[in-house]
Amino acid sequence: MANQNDIEERIGKAVAEIEHALAGEPHLRWAIVRGLIHRAVHLATDKGAHVEFCALATYLAEMVGHAHKLAHGDNPQAPAHKDFVH
Repeated sequence: MANQNDIEERIGKAVAEIEHALAGEPHLRWAIVRGLIHRAVHLATDKGAHVEFCALATYLAEMVGHAHKLAHGDNPQAPAHKDFVH
């Protein structure tokens, strides 16, 4: 069985192929992100998937914090952290 790093590496390669095939499309990265999240939710909740809803919701919430940290850094004093809406 492949480990998580192997799976994510394969997903990264698939994303790179999509980016290459659709280069020049407006808002391509956002479309890919939306598609990956949407397909992942379906994959997790299809019959027989055995992914618990609470585990999925918790992981998605963790990824929101992870994305925020990647985008704005870990400095709670940064100007972006004082805004109510980014």
